[in-house]
Amino acid sequence: PFVQQRTQYWIWGLTEPIADKVWQSWQYEDQTAGYITQFDLGKDNNSSFIFVTVHGAGHEVPAYRPAEALAMFSSYLNGKWDVKP
Repeated sequence: PFVQQRTQYWIWGLTEPIADKVWQSWQYEDQTAGYITQFDLGKDNNSSFIFVTVHGAGHEVPAYRPAEALAMFSSYLNGKWDVKP
């Protein structure tokens, strides 16, 4: 938990999260697999940053949760991380 807390502290220090896109759950096989928070990087960047957690996984997500890791990576590649409130 310490490493995750430090990572979150660092990320939250970069910019503010988008108000309605904080700690939204994401699903895998009808179960909450983790949470997503989306950050706005500003008008100059015209992009966002998305922080994703996976329940029950350490820093080696594919080793601990391979199916969820594949679903997360596939969502990233397909650009389907738009968080709905």
